[in-house]
Amino acid sequence: MPKKKDGPDRRLPLSDEMLDRIDQAWDALEKGDLETASTEAEELMEETEGHPEVRFLLGAALLETGYPAEALEHLESAAGQVDSPNVHIYYLASAMMELARFDEAEGSFRQVLDMEEDKSPVQYGLAQVLEHLGRYAEAEVFYEEAHRTDPEGCPLPTRMQREAFGKVVREAADSLPEELIVHLKDVPILVQDLPEKAVLTDTAGETITPSVLGLFVGRSLREQSVFSVPDLPPTIFIYQRNLERICQTREELIQEIFQTLYHELGHYLGLEEGELEERGLE
Repeated sequence: MPKKKDGPDRRLPLSDEMLDRIDQAWDALEKGDLETASTEAEELMEETEGHPEVRFLLGAALLETGYPAEALEHLESAAGQVDSPNVHIYYLASAMMELARFDEAEGSFRQVLDMEEDKSPVQYGLAQVLEHLGRYAEAEVFYEEAHRTDPEGCPLPTRMQREAFGKVVREAADSLPEELIVHLKDVPILVQDLPEKAVLTDTAGETITPSVLGLFVGRSLREQSVFSVPDLPPTIFIYQRNLERICQTREELIQEIFQTLYHELGHYLGLEEGELEERGLE
């Protein structure tokens, strides 16, 4: 993400102690210590009666911990009232992307791109949005620009032809233990570039990130019975471009395809996240 300034504007009516705590919470967030950043932000919200700088911090922490809707609410309430507007807009764009509001996210990413010196994270975020808008050629340009400036922080996706990708998926299915392979005859495996927007915005009590690697839809085996009312047929989706983006080598991509398929098959079997982890499918 773009770098935040050293601290909030000292003209704001906050004590030096509060300003230092805000700075420290941002440092924790940037280091990946989400628990510390979130806890401090929540405490500061109460102590400062929801100061805009603290709302900004809390919104950023909520986004990083996987609560984009709540994050966007706090980020929008702080708009125009923070000392690092570029970083604020970047987080707004990122929250909109997580909520599948891709057109709005593109506009916000482009807005900050025109103002921000550290362009690589903005270009990388914009590339992801353009992918979801179906503008793959434009997305590749921004991936390459981001990678050119920051090769380590913005690795290029590892692309694979669809035929070769599908072959790896089939090999993954064929390599399953016999007691698991038998279940696949009832569960089609579909490879798609990216999740459809309708899937992401189907808010059935759970937020689905656009960067999801795979998804099982339908009733699990544990939920099925002879009395079950027919609904969505059990299906496993594998999302090729999301998998390609997180892998830096072909070998890593193949391993992630296997792991994603096994994970989603575990959901079909009705396994919870803890059970998946115990079986090495997490």
